[in-house]
Amino acid sequence: MSIPEFLIGLQVYFNGRNPVVEFKIPDDTTSLARLKEKMNELLTDSDNRRVTKIEFLEDWIDTNGRVKYNLIELKDDEDVKVMWKSFRRRITKGLIELDAQIQRSVDDIMKMLKRPESSGSA
Repeated sequence: MSIPEFLIGLQVYFNGRNPVVEFKIPDDTTSLARLKEKMNELLTDSDNRRVTKIEFLEDWIDTNGRVKYNLIELKDDEDVKVMWKSFRRRITKGLIELDAQIQRSVDDIMKMLKRPESSGSA
């Protein structure tokens, strides 16, 4: 018998712009590649752009008792695990906020820059 997964809500700002895209992922998602894959599925009319960088907003309390925020880049699977730990001890409850940077791949850019070869010689 398997343990049921819990779905956690996320808000994503693609390239820092609105509108925010909301979706849910299982709370046992610890793979950065899987998280990027899921976010790429959400891109509509992306012109071959892909998620290249993900950051999440981590909250903490300073010495004066005020809530502060750090923007933490997710670079590997270990960082995703840290994000989940941070989420479980969050001060402010709600959705996880992510900033995703999307860009075209270098290959796509190179294809756009290449000129078609001429069929005849001058």
